[in-house]
Amino acid sequence: MFNRRTTVVVCLGLMACDGERAPKGESIRLSWEEGDTFHLAAVYKMPTVMAEENPVNLETADPILNDVFDERWSEEVIWTYQVVDTELIPSTGDELYDYAQTGTGELTSLAVVKVILDPTLNQDPEMLEADPVTYLVFREDNDRLSGVISFTNVDGERVEQAYTTKKTGRSWSVLSQSNLTKVPTFLAPYGTAWEDGQRRTENGRTVSSTMVDDWTVDVVYEDEIDEGVISSRYEAGQPWPTWTVSENMEAWLLNEEEVRTRRGNVPYFLPDDVEEFDFRAALSSSIDLDEALVLDPEMIADEGYEARARDGYLPWAGNWWPLTDGDLVFGSYGGNCTAANDENGCTFSVQIKEEVDVIKKEMDALSAEIRELKDGEEKEQKITEYKEKQQSLVDILLDFYQGLLADLDGGQIQIADGQMSHSADGWSYDLDALSPMDKFATVQYLEGNDYPNPFYLSAWEILNSYNPGGESWWGHCNGWAAAAILTNEPTEDMDYSVAGQTIEFDVADMKGLLTESHYSTYSRFYGERYNGDDEDDVTDLTPAAFQKIISFYVKEQGVPLVFDTTATEAVWNFPAYAVDVILKETTLQAALNLVNVNTATLDQLSELPEVDEARATGIIEYREENGPFQSKEELMEVSGLGSSTFETIEDLITVDPIERTFDASATVTLTTDNVDEQHVDGDEPENFEVTWGYSLVTDQDGVVLSGKWFNNEKHPDFAWVPYSNPHRGTNGGSENPFLVYGNLLDVLGDDIERQ
Repeated sequence: MFNRRTTVVVCLGLMACDGERAPKGESIRLSWEEGDTFHLAAVYKMPTVMAEENPVNLETADPILNDVFDERWSEEVIWTYQVVDTELIPSTGDELYDYAQTGTGELTSLAVVKVILDPTLNQDPEMLEADPVTYLVFREDNDRLSGVISFTNVDGERVEQAYTTKKTGRSWSVLSQSNLTKVPTFLAPYGTAWEDGQRRTENGRTVSSTMVDDWTVDVVYEDEIDEGVISSRYEAGQPWPTWTVSENMEAWLLNEEEVRTRRGNVPYFLPDDVEEFDFRAALSSSIDLDEALVLDPEMIADEGYEARARDGYLPWAGNWWPLTDGDLVFGSYGGNCTAANDENGCTFSVQIKEEVDVIKKEMDALSAEIRELKDGEEKEQKITEYKEKQQSLVDILLDFYQGLLADLDGGQIQIADGQMSHSADGWSYDLDALSPMDKFATVQYLEGNDYPNPFYLSAWEILNSYNPGGESWWGHCNGWAAAAILTNEPTEDMDYSVAGQTIEFDVADMKGLLTESHYSTYSRFYGERYNGDDEDDVTDLTPAAFQKIISFYVKEQGVPLVFDTTATEAVWNFPAYAVDVILKETTLQAALNLVNVNTATLDQLSELPEVDEARATGIIEYREENGPFQSKEELMEVSGLGSSTFETIEDLITVDPIERTFDASATVTLTTDNVDEQHVDGDEPENFEVTWGYSLVTDQDGVVLSGKWFNNEKHPDFAWVPYSNPHRGTNGGSENPFLVYGNLLDVLGDDIERQ
C-alpha cells in the first residue's frame, strides 16, 4: 500500500516496536499533550499537462526516458505541528462554543493545533514567502476536526480562509476526510478500531482496517469530496497517522532523527516570534461545509441553481501554444518581420530549428515506440537510442546558446537601434519581432541578468516542450488555464525600455510568457487522469465529486476552477467560471418514512414510540462514543433501551442513509483557448458551454452520497484549482528554471497578478 518511501515506513515501524501496543478492538485515537511538537513531511501531485514526458535539466541532462503518463510530484514540504491548547471548554459567547456541542447539547473539550513552516526545514521559496500558519480545531472525544483556519501571504497581504463543520458527532467529516489546505488533515473516520475488519459510516461508505502487527493498523477510506481512496497507517502512541497516501498527496510522520537529518547543519530554531492570529474571529466568516456541499431545500425547491465566479475573477481566453509548433521559441504565430528576415524567420532561434527538428522528430517517434513495447531487450535498445539522440540535442542547444551569449559579450553581436545584428555571420533581427522567449531573454541580458545564461530559456523549452513529431493535442493548456485564473489579462501592447533600447511586448508575448511561467503552479486536484489503461476508472471524476466541487468553488466561493473536459487519454484543460444546474427529484416517498438512528436528532429520536428523551440521549451518546451503529440490533447495547423497545421500533428505523435520488444536468461555461495569440476579451471572456448529465443520491438532509454519469465518456476527467502564482525568487518559480518570475513581473508590472 505504501510504496513510494517504504524505507521510512520500516523505520517508523521499528520505532513503534519499543512503544506501547495498540488497545486491540478499541477505537483508534491520536496521542498528544499540550506543548507537544511533531513534524509531517508531504509531497503533492503537480498539474497534469498536455505533454509527452517530464522535463530534464538542460545543463546536467539526465537522459532517462520519462513515460508520457508518469505522475509528477512536488519536492518535500515539512510541516511543524504544535499542540497549543487541550481540554478547552469554551464558554458561552466564545466563537468556539458551537463547535464543542455534542448531539445532546452537552459540551465536550476541544484541542487546538498550530501548524507552521519552519524555515530551517524547508527551502521552497514559494512556500516560505507564503509563510502559512494554520490552526486545526479538534473535538477531543473523537479526534474530529471542527475547524481549519489558515493564514497566508498573498501579494504582501495576510489572507485568511476558514472551513468549519458543527456536525462532529458523526464518525465521518468533510474536514477530516479531505484536504482543503496545503497542511495535511486526512484522518480516518472515528470508530475505526485497532483490529481487522470493515465498518460503515453514517453516509454508507465502507472503512477497512488491517492489523499489521500489535501496534500498527492500516486504514482505507474515501475522500469526502472527490471520493478518491485514502490509505492511512496508524501506530500506537503516535500523534498523527505515520503515513497517509491519497491520489494527490502523500504525507508521513517524521521521527526526531529524520528531522535532524533534514535540518542538517542549519542551526535549529523554532521562531519565538511566529505571529499569533485571531483564528476565532476568522470563524465568523468561515465556509460551513455542512451547508456548502449539500443540496439544500431551496436548491431542490427551485429545481437547481445558477452560479458564477465573482467579477474580477473571470479567466481570460488565450492560446494553448501547441508543442508541435514551438511558437514560444520560434515565434511563427506572426510578427512584424522585415523583408530581410523573412527567409530565416523573425527570431534568432530559428537558426537551429531545422537541425533541431530532425532530432526531435526522431525522438518523438522513438518515444511513441517505447510506450508500446513491453519490458525487454528491444525496449532497452530503443531507450538507449533515445538517450543518445537526447544528448546530441543537448549538445546542439548548449553550443548555440552559449555561443550567442559569448558573441554578445565579445561584441560580435550588437544590440542597437531596435536590432540585434551579428557582424560576422551577417544576420539581423528586429527586437520587436523576436519570439516571446527570445525577446524576454534579450531583455534579461540587457538588464545584466546574464547568469545563468538567459538564452537557456529558449533552449530549455526546445529540449522539454517542443515536439514537432508529437501528438496534435500536446500543448501548454494547463499553464494557460492557471495563468488565466491567477493573473489579469494583458489587453494592450506595452513598451519596455532597457539599456537605451525600447522593446515592444505585444499581447501575445505577454500571454505566452505568463502561460509558460504558470506551467506547474501549486494546485489542488480532484480525480485521477484517465490514461486508457484497463485498470483506470473512466467514471472518475465521479458525479458526486463534481457536484461538490462546483458547489464549493463556483457557488460558495465565487472562484473558477479547471476541468479536463473529456474522459479520454487526451488532456484538454479549460477554466470553468459559471454553472447552471438543473435538478429533478426522483425519490420514492416510502423511503423517507424511516428514522436513521445514526443521524437523527434528539427530537427525531424522541418521537419514536417508547423512546423518551433519556433513551434518545443514550442513543446519541452511544454513537458519539463508539461510532455509528453497524446494525439495528446494536441498539440493544444502549443502556436502558431493552429488547422490548427495540422490537417496537425495529421496523421504523434504519442504520443506513435514507436516500433521496435526483436526475441532474450541469451546463458549464468555460473560457476557450481556441483564439489567436493576440486575442483580447471583451466584457465577457470568449467561451463555450458543455452540458453533462448525471444522477445523484443524497441522504435525507441533502448530503451527496453517490452518483452516476448518464454517459461514461461525456463528463469531466478530473478537476484542479490553481491557488498560487509562482514565487518571485531569483532561481525560477516556473517549471522552466530560466524564466525567473520575479524578473517577469519587473517587466510586466506587479499589477498583472490578481489580488
